[in-house]
Amino acid sequence: MKRHNQGRRKKGSARRRRSWLGRALGLRGPKTRTSHYEIAVPALRRDVDRRSLPPRLINALVLVVAGWLLYWFSSADLFYITGLQIKGESIFSEAELMTVAGLDGVNIFWVDTRTVERAIEALPEVEAARVRCRLPAECVVRLVEKQALFVWRQGDADVWIAAEGTVLPARGELPNAIVMDAGASTALRPGDQLDPALVAAVRDLERLQPEVRLYQFTDQYGLSFRNAYGWLVRLGHGQKTETKLNLMRALSDYLASRGIAPTFIDVRFPEAPYYVEQSGFIDSELSDPNAARISQAFPLFARPGVGRMEGI
Repeated sequence: MKRHNQGRRKKGSARRRRSWLGRALGLRGPKTRTSHYEIAVPALRRDVDRRSLPPRLINALVLVVAGWLLYWFSSADLFYITGLQIKGESIFSEAELMTVAGLDGVNIFWVDTRTVERAIEALPEVEAARVRCRLPAECVVRLVEKQALFVWRQGDADVWIAAEGTVLPARGELPNAIVMDAGASTALRPGDQLDPALVAAVRDLERLQPEVRLYQFTDQYGLSFRNAYGWLVRLGHGQKTETKLNLMRALSDYLASRGIAPTFIDVRFPEAPYYVEQSGFIDSELSDPNAARISQAFPLFARPGVGRMEGI
């Protein structure tokens, strides 16, 4: 009997614990020995708001807003370009590039950066250009500019020659650069291309005799300059520059040691150099080409013994 009562008390205690747990979890069910609990879910509202806007009206509102935004983007001063920023050092001004690129007063949404790059790269001074634009109205350009090698002088007008031979407009002074006085030779204009052999010869001259900064050029005789003795030396149009200079130096020393003052030395053809002799060795007359009196002109190697001179 005592054990039976204890069993009933344990079962009642277990039912009370299940009842308490069910209430804590929101579970309800019949209070039976085999009770099943169900989750109490609040009923959902299924009322439909029948006062919503018609689809056509919503579409119309979307179109109106989109049209207004399009008008604002295309007409607001905020999006119109008024300046072009140049990254790094450049020979150009921002205003100059703005004119070339055609960006002044253009809406940023209508800018084709590749078209702008091509317009800038058409300038003879520009090797490459990269243009990037961002909102609200900012455009930035990075340039790779051609480097001028020497000055080409035509009377009172100068142009610059780039390292690869492109003729550039002169922009002020080009410090310590070689000056090529072309006189009445064929005029060059910006954008033209100089003979690559002539450009290569100027590079060689810059390396081999950097102390000489002034040269002359004619269509007939090519390059020429005054050597250390003040004599005119004709080099031709640019081939075998180092060989010609070595020949000129040896010949100049040879002539000077014998008191011969030539009007000019011609080494355009290294296999047959020659000089034109003037009477006497008078330094004061060397600076005046009219004072030089030509006495003879002949191939150098035709003279007995000269062709066997050391260094020639």
